Amino acid sequence: MATPVATKEETGANITIHRWDLTTADHTGTPIELPMASDRTAQFNGTNWGGATAALEGSIDGTVFLPLTDPQANAIAKTTDGLETVMENTRYIRPRLTTAGTLAVVACWLMSRNQR
Repeated sequence: MATPVATKEETGANITIHRWDLTTADHTGTPIELPMASDRTAQFNGTNWGGATAALEGSIDGTVFLPLTDPQANAIAKTTDGLETVMENTRYIRPRLTTAGTLAVVACWLMSRNQR
């Protein structure tokens, strides 16, 4: 089992896009550091959800990861394609299939804007 590593794209105007490809076998993304990013939006797209639940988690210490929430204080967790604004500003962020599903293939995108 490998840990999915995020690809990174700088788009200008202080915007960065990270992407992880999660699967049933590789269901926890490598954490990235984004302490200076105050605006964050997550997008989940599955080519096969297979009963999986994809969540976004954050951590300050890089060891204990907890659910991140949307503006209504709901944990960010999807079972179908969707977008969410991320409220907490944690040092580390990672996606994880909290329910791995059957043959799931889910991409997680995270767009962030740094306040420089």
